[in-house]
Amino acid sequence: MALLDALRALTAFHPPDTLPPCDLEELADVLDAHGLAPLASYQLETRRIGAGVPRWLRERLLPLYQGTVNDNVFKLVTLKGALREVDVPVVLLEGAAYVDWLYPHLAFRPIGEPRLAVRGADGARFAAQLAEAGFASATAGPGGHTAVLGDGRIEIRIQEGLVAGHGDDHGLFDRREPFAAVGRTVSRPAAEDALLVTVADLALAGLHAPLLVLLDLRELLCQPALGDAAQVEAVRARAARAGLSRALHGACALAAHFFPDVAGPAANLSPGLGHAERAAVDAIVESAKDPARLRLPRGAEIAARLVVAP
Repeated sequence: MALLDALRALTAFHPPDTLPPCDLEELADVLDAHGLAPLASYQLETRRIGAGVPRWLRERLLPLYQGTVNDNVFKLVTLKGALREVDVPVVLLEGAAYVDWLYPHLAFRPIGEPRLAVRGADGARFAAQLAEAGFASATAGPGGHTAVLGDGRIEIRIQEGLVAGHGDDHGLFDRREPFAAVGRTVSRPAAEDALLVTVADLALAGLHAPLLVLLDLRELLCQPALGDAAQVEAVRARAARAGLSRALHGACALAAHFFPDVAGPAANLSPGLGHAERAAVDAIVESAKDPARLRLPRGAEIAARLVVAP
């Protein structure tokens, strides 16, 4: 598929010298819709792959790159200020954790809405301390395991568990890695836990999430910590306990489809499923591979019910 070849080229950290031919209008739309435009813009502006690309395409993507740089800096500075005096353990999740870890440039991965994990027992104290930093507006999510805190400029999502809406962190805090640049009690997840958080996000979106999430997964699958056989088995076991085995199978299949370079580690990590389970998940995977879905990167409630274990 010409569009997919172009997407792979522009999202490679070491892109080829030439952009595979495709419908450039469609390419620009998909890059924008899936959160990939900033990374693509950087590649077109700084690497040989941008030679000969029409000026209008570069001009369309460049403001998205510049906007992401500004937005990421603002959110990281604001987040650091808010967490400076927090004295409870906090684990950064998603873009806020990944942008300086998995990606070689600040603009490659939009942070979006900052998201943190906090132990349930620390939730009230954490909210009170953030209120002192101006985050006085709080909205509880369904089930009592999530909340959104705002200061009128940005919102910070907090959750208790590995899976949003569930309370068990499955060892997320036990394996966390210090991230002192943001705060003295702030950490990022270990690679294997970050992968399961990403898989959980894909599950809750019925595997129909923006390709940016699969880009995160691509980079996580390449982490050295996931190359050890014992670690792979441990991740599979934690996925099973968290009800994510089906989601892990589907996520690995999608990562291998969209980014063939990680097909090996994806196949190695993918858990075994029963025939009926596998058939149900594979049907969702096939629908998520549909080129038409690239133009509409949104989840499906029915698919989510099939992927997330009860």
